[in-house]
Amino acid sequence: MIEVIFGVDKNFRNSKKQELKSKYKGERIVLDDMTSTLSDLKQYLYPSLFSLSLPVVEASYLVEEYGTEVSIELIKMLASSPTVFILEERSIASPILKIFEKGGAIMHAKKESKSLETKSNIFSVTNALTATNKKDRWLSYQNARKDHPAEALIGILYWKLRDLIDKSGGKKNEYQEIYRKLIIAHKSAWQKGFPLDMAIEKVILS
Repeated sequence: MIEVIFGVDKNFRNSKKQELKSKYKGERIVLDDMTSTLSDLKQYLYPSLFSLSLPVVEASYLVEEYGTEVSIELIKMLASSPTVFILEERSIASPILKIFEKGGAIMHAKKESKSLETKSNIFSVTNALTATNKKDRWLSYQNARKDHPAEALIGILYWKLRDLIDKSGGKKNEYQEIYRKLIIAHKSAWQKGFPLDMAIEKVILS
């Protein structure tokens, strides 16, 4: 999952960062443009299956410094990762902003446009995990797919599953099994070129 905070208002950026830090609990990794590049984020794509701690990578100004490294492939990888990536930027050029949005990133700006407001509903896809029957789970997922790419949705699902597992105290339960199946399906989709949205649907309905 990738959440991007951008804008010239430093108070807004700091406030949003604190909000996201409170939301995502787990091991924190802090990077900046002096020690890392955007490509370095790829080494954090896949956390250990045996850890209940959700990795949260915080990075500042990497897009401003290394904007030439931005590609739809990279953003899709970050957006669909179980790891949470929180990027802070003072500004993002329009062509790069479009790549982030198309790739499934969740964007946060002080002056929200209609498209950014729509993004706030992306978390409704978690009903695809918690609904009591297959039909409701399938409908929740299909409704989310109308407005959001699969790469963004899988990141939200990973986060929700980690949250549900944490709340269970780490005891073995159905959510751990769903998490394991989702990781396997995700990896298989990339390796075999299978559509990611269908891979997710198969796990939800299993």
